[in-house]
Amino acid sequence: MGLGFTHAGYRILLSRLLAAGYTPAAFGEGEGLLARGARFVLLRHDIDFDLTPALAMARIEAEMGLFSTWFVLVRTEHYNPFSAESSRILGEILGMGHRLGLHFDCAAYPDATADQLNAACGKEAALLEDWFGVDVPVVSFHRPTPALVGSDGALTAPRLHTYMPLFCGPIHYRADSRGLWRYGEPLDSPAFLAGKPLHLLVHPIWWRENETTPVQTLYDFIDCRNRQLEASVASNSTVYQPRNR
Repeated sequence: MGLGFTHAGYRILLSRLLAAGYTPAAFGEGEGLLARGARFVLLRHDIDFDLTPALAMARIEAEMGLFSTWFVLVRTEHYNPFSAESSRILGEILGMGHRLGLHFDCAAYPDATADQLNAACGKEAALLEDWFGVDVPVVSFHRPTPALVGSDGALTAPRLHTYMPLFCGPIHYRADSRGLWRYGEPLDSPAFLAGKPLHLLVHPIWWRENETTPVQTLYDFIDCRNRQLEASVASNSTVYQPRNR
């Protein structure tokens, strides 16, 4: 349909889902809803880079009576979920009725065994649960290897993970990775046209008020982060002098 990666385009996508009779669901509800033949959508957001655009999209969903699951990295150079501002943003998102998941980066644990990865996953999820006071029952792998896609739940047990066969097969999967819809746009898919259950991965970084290329979006993100870092250094140091640019 060519909706465009804008907030207006996202509203249209959600409106079309609602008009077609789709209701939002949590990942833990997927198996039961599928068995009952329900028409539902798992709205999933992996936060790879920036929490600020996440808040804008969470507000859009809440205004439309929807909820989604937001997957947060613990070990990343891009943001700190436990900082004051990040905690405020995530607290507001959760306060709207959205759910929290762990975005787990296996690459942060090179040479770890499966048992060690399972323990690390549990530790990271427990950190989020303790800090935000909510359950974290599901995990999304960051940049998953082919071996992880379609794997069983052993690596994240007792938690579910979003690449289990249930969530990539009978619940039809579409993702906007790299700022484009992998496997085609959801509203053009045979699954949507037939009213089948959907699993939509939407990365908030790509969706803006005005559409830009994915590369420009990342340039803008880096520029914004540089300004934020400079402001933080200035507020924490009396000797800092802004450089001429």
